[in-house]
This record gives sequence, structure tokens and C-alpha cells, in this order.
Amino acid sequence: MLNILNVKLNKYYYISLLIKLFMKKIMINSENLVTVTNNTEYYQNGNVKAYTSSLYHEKLIKTINVRNRDHAIYTEKFDQAFKLLNLEWKIVCKNKNIAEFLNKSTKFHILSYYATEFSYKDFVICKIQDIDYHIKTPDYKKEISMIPKPTKSKQKYIFEIKWYHRLFRLVDKKKRQYEELFNSDSKMYNNAYQKNEDIKNENKKIKITYESKVKERENLLDKTRETYHLLYNEYSIAKKKEVSLYFDTLLNYKIEINSLFQKFEFETEFDSDDQILIVNFTFPNENEFPRNKELKLIKSKISYNQIKFKDKEFNELMKSTFYSIYIGLINEIIKLDLENKISNIVLNGFYKGTDKRTGKPFNVCIMTAKVNTKEFKEINLNNIEPKETFKYLAGRGIPDPENVIKVDPIRFFDKSSYRLIDSNEVLSSLTSETNLAAISWQDFETLIKDVFELEFKEQNIEIRNTQHSNDGGIDVVTFNSTAYSEGVILLQAKRYTNIVTPEPVRALKGAMVNHKAIRGILATTSDFGGSSREFAKNNNITLINGDHLLELLKKHGYDFHIDLKQAKLLNQKKH
Repeated sequence: MLNILNVKLNKYYYISLLIKLFMKKIMINSENLVTVTNNTEYYQNGNVKAYTSSLYHEKLIKTINVRNRDHAIYTEKFDQAFKLLNLEWKIVCKNKNIAEFLNKSTKFHILSYYATEFSYKDFVICKIQDIDYHIKTPDYKKEISMIPKPTKSKQKYIFEIKWYHRLFRLVDKKKRQYEELFNSDSKMYNNAYQKNEDIKNENKKIKITYESKVKERENLLDKTRETYHLLYNEYSIAKKKEVSLYFDTLLNYKIEINSLFQKFEFETEFDSDDQILIVNFTFPNENEFPRNKELKLIKSKISYNQIKFKDKEFNELMKSTFYSIYIGLINEIIKLDLENKISNIVLNGFYKGTDKRTGKPFNVCIMTAKVNTKEFKEINLNNIEPKETFKYLAGRGIPDPENVIKVDPIRFFDKSSYRLIDSNEVLSSLTSETNLAAISWQDFETLIKDVFELEFKEQNIEIRNTQHSNDGGIDVVTFNSTAYSEGVILLQAKRYTNIVTPEPVRALKGAMVNHKAIRGILATTSDFGGSSREFAKNNNITLINGDHLLELLKKHGYDFHIDLKQAKLLNQKKH
């Protein structure tokens, strides 16, 4: 009796085991990675000798054999083998991804060098595909089947009187029956006809809606094609705004070789006079880099260790990647310039991060250079060290995320936004007896320009007057034309005999905002009140009163004077 019970129990275990293995096989095969071969060994008396399985991982090309007499132990070992194979494959994949990232990130410039040439036609096709959308073909309603249209001329509705109809007085009854049949069929036909008319009208509306959507889609695609065709034409004739828009559009769409980082952010400007393209972009954040250098399997624990980069290694990885990205992006920009409209590229690389000292976010320029496109094309990117090439290009900045050092980005100045004029120097025409408060306001504006030309004489700074009317709070503009400029300074000249009110100071601030100037200077023959000084102090504006102006002139060998009373009397006589 006991032997029979054992046989039944063994059969039960075997059946349950087969079910479990079958379920495992379904799960494993669904991944198309592991195949399982099962077997059960028996003694001669029919008892289970051992349960065995062979698990083969196709990608690892590895087999794990599992064998045990005890079903519970066998199942546990099977589960462990399965988990171990999958974990090992997961680690292999992650290590492969890390190795690929490390290889590609530091060779971004080489990927760009060997990438296919840019095709604007293909770009437009991709853009069209991005906005193209499928319009589902409508499901039109089917018309219902109809009987032939009833007419009284049809045999079906004609009553032929027979002798027996008269004999049994059935004529009237039969006439009524035929009439009712005709009316019934007519009603059925009319109802079906009306329903089909309704269906036709509804299908017509569906068709109109569908055709409208198709036309709308085609119009959108045609308009998009036209937009990009126009953009290229205007870029090809080097229109200022359109050239900038052309590069903005292409750079911000996608860079073919960038499969490592999130999309770069670009801003561009174009100086049509000097054919300089200014490009600002943002480097990848440190969170986009892997922190693990490698994962190592621990078989005994069916786990793994994370071998992390040391801080110095991680920092070097980012630095070498940033140099490579910088050189690669110059190459990418040049490839987009199909009509050779750009003579020089200024590339400013910004980095966003969080100050570990204050916890506050920052966004600063860390790399900048001005590159001659013709000279850059002579560089073989396959044989360079990006860091050395950056130095060769006279680049400034060190891409060190651990010790972020801000550099001033190279800028160019959009002089077309100012109404600049050429003005003759007036200093030499004035004498020591000249009362600056009494000269014409046009001469005073030119005088301020002359004073600051002397002040900035040792620097490569261009100083120009603006038109003498509608200047919007600007009389003089300074442009720092050195390679690494500090920006634009706006000057306002007020030949006043009374205290300068806050309004001109506020107007100067507004002009600074509009022109993105780094500083404002307001010079006057009189003086400023407390509220003007307070506003100027908080808004990066320098105020120069009459006394300070005379000191500046004396510093450069000019001895004039300011007599406000005399100037007031002269003004009264003129009026």
C-alpha cells in the first residue's frame, strides 16, 4: 500500500513539475534568449532518480545544467540558474552600453568627420515625415437592400377576376387584398428609399469631412515645403535674419551623429557684414554621463557590484568629451553651410549646473573660440587631440565641471540696430574759454564721444555717435571689437543747466535692456538728484556730472569750464 502511495505521489510531483517547467519555458521562450531541455531519470522500480534541466542562453552561448532528486531543491536551483543567466546577460548589455558611450563620447569629433554630408533635400523630407499624419479612411454606411419599386402595372398587383370569385362573392375582398399588398410594398419601399437617402447624405458628409482633412493635410505639407524652400533661398542670398533662422532650424532639429545625449540647445546670430555666425549651445549635464565604469557579476549571490568612476576619472571623461563635442559641433555647423556663406564661426559653449556651495543653479559660458571656416576645413579630425585643436584655434576656457570657470563669450555687435553716424571731432575747435554748458547740444554729444575715445584709446574699442534725433536714449555707442569683448556700452549726453531728473536715467536703462548693453553712462554739464543716483547705482549706470566731466577732459590735456548761470542767460536771450 505504501509503495502504491509513493508511486502516486511521484506521479503527482512529476506532473506538477512538468506544468511548472512548461510555464517557465513559455516565459523564457517569449524573450527568445533561453531554451530549456527537461528530463526525469527513474529507478527500475519507477521511483524518481533525479530531475534534470539544461538551460542554454543563446546570446551568452552558455549552458547551465541543473540536477537533483529532491523536487524542491531542484526547483530552487532551476530558478537560480534562470535568474543568473538573465542577470549575466543584463550586465553584459549594460557594460557594452557603457563601453560604447565611453568610446563614442570622447570621439564625437571623429563621428562627425566620417558622417555623411548634409543634404537639405533629405532634411526637408524628414521634416515633412515628422508632421505628416495618417488620415483614417472613413467607414461609409452600407445602404439597405430594397424591393423593386411597386407599380400597379406589375402583374403582382393586378387582380384578375375568375368565375368562382363572383360565385363566392370574393371580388371586393380580393381587390382589397391586392390594394393592401400594393400599399404595404409601397410603404416598405418608401421607407427603405428614405433610409438610403439619409445614408447617402450622411456618407456624403463623411466624404466631405474626409476630403477636407486630406486637403488640409496636403496644404500643410505644401506650406511646409514652401517654407523650407523659401528659408534656403533667403539663406543662399545671405539675408541676416534668415541665415540665423536657417542655422537655428537645422541645428535645433537634430544632429545625426548624436545618439548619446539629449538634444543640444542652440541659439544663433549672424553678422552679415563680416560673415560671422555666432552659435551658443549647451553642453550635456553630468547626469547624462554614466557613473558606473563597469558592472561585475557575483555568481554566489546572483547579484553584481557597481564599479564606479573615481571623481578624477569622471571629471577627465567629461572634459575630454566636452573638447570632442566642441570640435565636432564646429564641423557639424560647417557641413550645414552648403552655400559657403560663413567665413567665421564663433562657438560659445555653456554649461548648466548647480553651485555645490550655494545650491543655486547657474548657466555660464565655459568654452569659446572664433574659427575661420576655411582653415578649419584643412584639419583632419581623425588625427587630432581635441584639446590641442581647441588651443590651436585660440580657444578660451577649460571644461571642468568640478571647478567651473566662467569665460566671457565672444560676441559680435548688430550695428544695424543703431542709427550710427560719422561725426567730426569737436575738441580741437574749442578753446579754454569755452563754456561747455553753452555749446550746441549736437556739439556736446560729439564732445562726449571724443572724451571717451581718449579714455579708451589704449583699448581696441570703436565709439560712434548716433543720429541727433529719435535716438531712444542713446547718443554714443561703444563697441569692444577685441576677440573677447565685454559687450556694448551706451552713453547719453545731457547738456543741461538744471538738475537731471530721473526720467533720462530710466530711459537709458530701457535702451540698455533693448540692446543688451552691459553698462550705461550718462554725462551732463549739471548734476544729478538723489533719486537719479540711487536708480543708477542699482542698474549698472555710471553718472558723470559737470565737475567729473571737466576732470576727465583735464586728464587728457583739455582745460574748459562750465558756467550754468551764463548758459541760462544765453538760452533766455535765444528764446
